[in-house]
Amino acid sequence: MTDTQLTDLVARFETAVNGHDAALATDLFSPGFVDHAPWPGHSPDAAGFTAGLAEMTEAFPDFRVEVLQTVAQGNMVTWRFAVSGSQLGSFMGAPATGKTFNIEAVDILRIEDGRIAEHWGVMDSATMMEQLGL
Repeated sequence: MTDTQLTDLVARFETAVNGHDAALATDLFSPGFVDHAPWPGHSPDAAGFTAGLAEMTEAFPDFRVEVLQTVAQGNMVTWRFAVSGSQLGSFMGAPATGKTFNIEAVDILRIEDGRIAEHWGVMDSATMMEQLGL
């Protein structure tokens, strides 16, 4: 894939997450997808990723990501993005606070045959929890 195709794949993934479209997100994963940074309490596969995304969008109905920067090289793409949402549902056992969070995160994706084969990610969870008062 070209660097442009890799960044286009990230844009489609951003659209899937912001549209809370688990089916589209799942379609972007290769059959053997491995998540090296799974959502807490979820399996490191496509089903675990989509379940974690569903959990986040239930707790944060306005959950969204905004790509700030992408870097593509070979079959790898790294993207830095903003993540935000308002906690209007239960999150990790805590009742809704009504508070919002806005943090940054970084993901690295390995692409195989035009689909996401592996994912590594780092999110500023401590700041998120602090902003939510948890």
